[in-house]
Order: sequence, then structure tokens, then C-alpha cells
Amino acid sequence: MRSRQSGLALRSPSRRGEGFTLIELILVMVVIFTLATIVAPRFSDSFPSLQVRTSTERLFAWARKARTDAALTGCRQRLLMDSAKKQFWIEVESRPLKEPGKFQKLSGAWEDVQLPEEVLFELIEGAETDPNNSARRYIEFRPDGTSTEATVILSNENGDRQTLRVESATSKIYIELAKDEP
Repeated sequence: MRSRQSGLALRSPSRRGEGFTLIELILVMVVIFTLATIVAPRFSDSFPSLQVRTSTERLFAWARKARTDAALTGCRQRLLMDSAKKQFWIEVESRPLKEPGKFQKLSGAWEDVQLPEEVLFELIEGAETDPNNSARRYIEFRPDGTSTEATVILSNENGDRQTLRVESATSKIYIELAKDEP
């Protein structure tokens, strides 16, 4: 007589070869995503339109930092752009009562940013001109929440363009969506 099992069906060992387990699939996905995060930024440099967009987003981040720091610290901040050297950076008026008008460059993670070789400042409109260097223009962010009204356009030789705008009354900073040209 056969002994009766406890109701569980036994699987044959050959069934293992029919597919992948969930753990195997998850491990493969982790490896693929890890490789993608390492490799994808390196490929972005080879696409000119991505360089323009990334540079504009970085300029946007620097402008937001300057605006926020002006409000938090009570000190004027300037986002400087040098069209000749294709760089931008932030300067702060660190001692407005003792040394008004004396600005110092930020250091550390907020040092000068060099635009990629193919990207250039096509237009810097409304920003004030640095009295020491006419190639330098700046947007000033004040503690009261106002700023210099400005439009900055970054572009490349392929015609890819991104526009950054700063409103004076509110210091609102935004990247303008590209308009389709007829």
C-alpha cells in the first residue's frame, strides 16, 4: 500500500531549468541600472543638445543658489557670467555694512563652472556689466527678494538653444520652453 503524503505535491528537480527565479531577475536589473548610471553621463557629453540643456540647468541651479543665499544671509549675491572665457560663478557681498560693494567668489562646490567647448553664451540681456571687465555680466540677487531682470541664452553651432529668464520684482528664475520655429 502506498503511504499517503501530507497533501503537498512534490516537484521534480528538472523543473528548475524552465526559467529564471525572481532573485536572479532582480540581480540582473541591479547590475544593468548600476552600469547605466555610470555610463549614461559619459555619453551625454557626445550629444550637443544635451550639453546645452545640461549647461542651462546648471546655470539655473547656480542662480537659485544665489537667490536663496541672498534671502537667507541678508547679503547681496551676484551670478557672474564671462562670455569670453565661457564661465560662470557666484560672488557674495560678505560684509555689506563694513565693506559695501566688495564681493568675494564662493569656493568649494560652487567654484567657477566652465561651459563645454561647443556651448556658448549667445545672449546675456538685461544683466549688469562688470565695471572691471566688459565681457563679464552679472545678475544681482538682493535680500529683499528682488533681482536684476535678465535673459540668458545658451546655444551651440547646431542651433540648439535654451533660455534662462530672471524676473526682477520676484527673482523668479525659470527655463523657457523652446518655441517651434516655422
